[in-house]
Amino acid sequence: MDEVLSVIKQAMQLEDDGRQYYLQAADRARNPLAQSTFQWLAEEEQQHKQYFMAYYQAMEEKHKWPPMNQIEVSAHDARQEAASIFQQALAQIEEGVPEDTELSELYNGAMEFERKSIDLYRTQAEQATDHNAREFYEFLTEEERGHLNLLATTLEYLDHPDSWYLSEEQWIVEG
Repeated sequence: MDEVLSVIKQAMQLEDDGRQYYLQAADRARNPLAQSTFQWLAEEEQQHKQYFMAYYQAMEEKHKWPPMNQIEVSAHDARQEAASIFQQALAQIEEGVPEDTELSELYNGAMEFERKSIDLYRTQAEQATDHNAREFYEFLTEEERGHLNLLATTLEYLDHPDSWYLSEEQWIVEG
């Protein structure tokens, strides 16, 4: 039991560190798309920390993993969120944005946080002997993969908008 609670504490710290990073990145970024992306991810990390806090409390009280529906865990569609973030930010971007030389560094740091989370949660899912624990860690692995994909997609747009439009919008090239 102590090992399980230790992993949950580690995960809460990882989520909290990610949230702090995203809030700082949102403050440092000047591009509206990057700001919106980082702000949304900060909210997601806070939500994940709350999930872990609820699991931690349940584990201390009942000494077993509760089902996800007892913790009220709910999935977010990262692609739908990405579309919303893009839609809101693109109007501001079209008005012009100042050059943001830190974006690649901020995005690379953010993607590193997501990879750490994916590695931790995937490992815990693989090692879990309890069905509820495995289900929860698999859920979080997919959530973090969605975050990583969002970061990669927005960075691709910011670095190479032409190729982003080609792949995301699947334009037909004529000529």
